[in-house]
Amino acid sequence: MKGAVAITGLGLVTPLGVTPWSTFAALLDGRTTADRLDEIDETIDATTLAQATGGCGRARFSPVDPAIEIAERAARDALFEAFPEGAPEPVRTIVASSKGAVVALINALSRAPHEHHEPAALGPHGWLCDQLRRRLNLGATTSVVAACATAAAALHQARMEIVSGEHETVLVVAVEAALHPIFVESYRRLGVLAPIDPPALHRARPLDAERCGFTLNETGAAVVLQREGVHPRPQAALTGSALAAQAEDIVRPTGGFRVLQRLIREVAAGPIAAVHPHAPGTDANDAAELAAIGEVLDAGAPAYALKGAIGHSLGASALVSSVIAVIAGRAGRLPPMPWIRKPVDGLPVSPGGTAIEGGEHLVLAAGFGGHVGALTISVR
Repeated sequence: MKGAVAITGLGLVTPLGVTPWSTFAALLDGRTTADRLDEIDETIDATTLAQATGGCGRARFSPVDPAIEIAERAARDALFEAFPEGAPEPVRTIVASSKGAVVALINALSRAPHEHHEPAALGPHGWLCDQLRRRLNLGATTSVVAACATAAAALHQARMEIVSGEHETVLVVAVEAALHPIFVESYRRLGVLAPIDPPALHRARPLDAERCGFTLNETGAAVVLQREGVHPRPQAALTGSALAAQAEDIVRPTGGFRVLQRLIREVAAGPIAAVHPHAPGTDANDAAELAAIGEVLDAGAPAYALKGAIGHSLGASALVSSVIAVIAGRAGRLPPMPWIRKPVDGLPVSPGGTAIEGGEHLVLAAGFGGHVGALTISVR
């Protein structure tokens, strides 16, 4: 379905900042979560290491689930930016999270399962939606889950609902805050985490020839999308979105990135100012992904890999990258990537950052199981 929608509010909470612009300022300074390794003990388990490097202050010591805490902060900022005098009515909301509000649920059920009927009945995703709806007085709130392409799926659904006329405004909230042994050890056993022994090696290096896995984080992001013409001063526009799935695992592909290339062709109608690839930093993904993108795009737009700075935001990744794309477009610059020593081939990669001009930002997402998403964002 053709049609652009306006982006009128932004919210972002990351390990490097509590707003979009504070996070972007840290990125411009070349800061990364790996900077915290200097303060970490040499003998540390994987989960504590993930919390120490990718943890977010808004989540630590929260009386509620960390995902609820971070998502609420990001959503409040986005809503206030779009509606400084208050929204005229409860806003339709789509929540994107691969894990949901799962940490507090795990802890509660392990202590006293008979006292937590509602969270257990709703599940981690339903509970996250319910808590955000109550805390923020939101309208109809639903959840989307598509592995690491979850936020791309949520943005696509939101855009379709607005373009079709079903809703005039949709809030999209994405969050991942599940630095729990169940999940950290699962990724470690899969062999996709950066090394933890010694902890000094636990660095994400996407788009670098010596990449060896990703790190994790706690991150929340939010955008308010509205029908074009409703808001007097939109910040950007979501001009295109496409979603698909392929029968193989795109993160460890055996047949290339054919579906991803098709989605790029669908959404990339004009000049591309910058590409924000999925680029998790795994050995099997990054070089193949950039090569596939380079085959589709006529001009060599520069690539920026956010996960090297803040870690992998899992299901929230596409929305986090979309918020950074808006800020980068407004600033006219992509941040540096100090972790890169030898860039992979496929697209221009500048370790020192690069100035960018007008054009659309292409944001890509891919998940275990073959979920694939592509988005284009035009900055006003």
